[in-house]
Amino acid sequence: MDGVDDALEDECRSLQDWLPGATARFDNSNMRLDLTIPQANMRRQARGYVSPAFWDPGINAGFVGYNFNALHMENHGGGDQDSAYLMINSGLNLGPWQARHDGSLSRRSGEGSEWRGTATYLRRPLPSVQGMLTLGDAYTEGSLFDSMGFRGARLASDDRMLPDSLRGYAPVVRGVAQSNALVEVRQNGQVIYRTTVSPGPFVVDDLYPTGYGGDLDVTVREADGSEQRFRVPFASVPQMLRPGTSRYSLTAGEVREAALDDEPWLVQGTYQRGLSNRLTGYAGTSVSDDYQSWLGGVAVGTPVGAFSVDVTHARSEFSRYQDQRGQSYRLGYAKFLPQSGTNITVAAYRYSTTGFMSLRDAIQARDYQERGLGYQAVLRQRSQFQLTLNQSLGGRRGSLYLTGSRRDYWSGWGTTRQIQVGYNNSYRGLHYGISMLRTEDAFQRQDNRYSLNFSVPLDRISPRVSLMGSATTRSDDYESSRLGLTGSAGVDNNLVYNVAASDRADGGTSGELGAQYLSPYTALRAGYSEGRDYRQASVGASGTVVAHSGGVTVSPQRGDTMVLVEAPEAVGARVMNMSGARIDRNGYGLVPYVSPYRLNTVTLDPNDMDDSVELKTSQHQVAPYAGAVARLKFETVSGRALLIRARRDGGRPLPFGAQVLDPAGQPVGLVGQGGVVYLRTEKEQGRLRVSWAGGEGCYIDYRLPPRSRAEAERPYLHLEARCED
Repeated sequence: MDGVDDALEDECRSLQDWLPGATARFDNSNMRLDLTIPQANMRRQARGYVSPAFWDPGINAGFVGYNFNALHMENHGGGDQDSAYLMINSGLNLGPWQARHDGSLSRRSGEGSEWRGTATYLRRPLPSVQGMLTLGDAYTEGSLFDSMGFRGARLASDDRMLPDSLRGYAPVVRGVAQSNALVEVRQNGQVIYRTTVSPGPFVVDDLYPTGYGGDLDVTVREADGSEQRFRVPFASVPQMLRPGTSRYSLTAGEVREAALDDEPWLVQGTYQRGLSNRLTGYAGTSVSDDYQSWLGGVAVGTPVGAFSVDVTHARSEFSRYQDQRGQSYRLGYAKFLPQSGTNITVAAYRYSTTGFMSLRDAIQARDYQERGLGYQAVLRQRSQFQLTLNQSLGGRRGSLYLTGSRRDYWSGWGTTRQIQVGYNNSYRGLHYGISMLRTEDAFQRQDNRYSLNFSVPLDRISPRVSLMGSATTRSDDYESSRLGLTGSAGVDNNLVYNVAASDRADGGTSGELGAQYLSPYTALRAGYSEGRDYRQASVGASGTVVAHSGGVTVSPQRGDTMVLVEAPEAVGARVMNMSGARIDRNGYGLVPYVSPYRLNTVTLDPNDMDDSVELKTSQHQVAPYAGAVARLKFETVSGRALLIRARRDGGRPLPFGAQVLDPAGQPVGLVGQGGVVYLRTEKEQGRLRVSWAGGEGCYIDYRLPPRSRAEAERPYLHLEARCED
């Protein structure tokens, strides 16, 4: 029996033994048990979380997104030239599977037509592994290795399946509250998170990503007013992940490069894992014909900034030339200095030894080998330095930015440099910026370019018109300038237009006109420009056509993840999510792009609907799969709108709030003030039952008069009726 007693004693431990910091108190007089559980031990959902159970794979549908442009040009010194270009993005969704094909058709005077397919693939979202499976023509991810086109299969994590508060990097904040406390998290003086916690340990692990910098100042305000404060370092480089999160990709197939005679096979895999608040580890491998590379690295957050360090070892084998082995070392850095407002977004340095070849270098070298050329002809990078810096000047003094890069190559190809410095500010609606760009190519040829641009709204003329201008000099000589007006018109701002005059040192002055009209069916464009030596006219159209079980629906916008709105008889209702979108004659509308795996709210505005139709609800939410065509149905009621003032025997009014039922027993409304019943019906006569508490009720018989012109000018038809037992 001792073993049984020990087991019972282990099972009957106190709550505090199971959860340190938790308490339980039984109030015998009120027969109530009060439990206090530390916030860190409670089940939590990240902000913005949408359960996968609500993700919508969408309906079976096919679509074609198109963008068409046609151009006619007359050169005063030569012949006329006509050209046309049509870009197609098409897809077919069957269940969770999504087939895609992208391509373009081009035509030029005297050259005929040419169709060029750019991508054909089949894909399927896999929520169970938070990833996307792709079969066909696609590209490898480019965060650790260079991105490569391939034909084959790829399985990779899809960060879009994570809530916004868990995407990107942000540190986990941990602390201990002594009572029911308020926790506030500030970054750069701004409150970015606020919550209440119970006594004991607490965890804040769903901070939204906030770029690359700014330490977190945490305040815990106890119930008695006392406070404790501490700081959590926050600096990030792109490789960093949150603690416990991971990112993966696995690709197998053959390399897809148009310039290659031989397309070798390829297997590539990468994995990243957030190990702690300050440490992320990552690794990868890439294997192809006679080529192998292995990568390993870490990203570390420190009080002086975030660093990433990795090394890639590669081995390239050749049948005619000496095999190559080497390493490539990469260092990255990012830091935000709140005291000075300086944001070092990216500072990266990479050095490759003479024997190192990237996958693209090795494939190109093998291709050169087959053509009898030496691999030395491949342009191989030796080192690279990149810097992006933003400096806020505070108040109304604007901001400065600087970007720069330097590259040099093996085999004596020289060095290229580029640096850009700019300043942006605004004053009473005037937005302006100046910049300087300096470039130097491998032959030490330098080019300096200085630019000025500005925009100012012309509110006194129209609230939707702006004046825009720019000027550029190159190597201390005037290059070009431009001055124009741009504006919009229409109820939905669906007409956008521009008028401009420009001048170029090598082409003289010219003028241009342009407009785009966003109709409910397509986006139409037209433009005309004329200069000293040319005259040019263009037209264009773009949009999306979706075929589904209810017919064909069109939109002037293009997208991939869409919502098909079904609202029978609600012709003309405005879809608030998209400028110019309306419910068509078939009762459908299209929202051509929404956020996948997020709750998207779709709203209908009934103002332009027929008065004989009413929406039962004007708002729905949906969280579609990436690439899905989700369907949202808005139920409508059609018929004549009635206000029936009904009285019971003796002239007594009907009870306020009583339920009104149709002959089938379905609720159709409630009794309002003064015993008025609102009803919309297509029937010329009928019977309603009014029911209220205690099972009491009565019946209303109504008969509608013939339609009249006066009724068409009023929203409701007023009737008087008796409600009889």
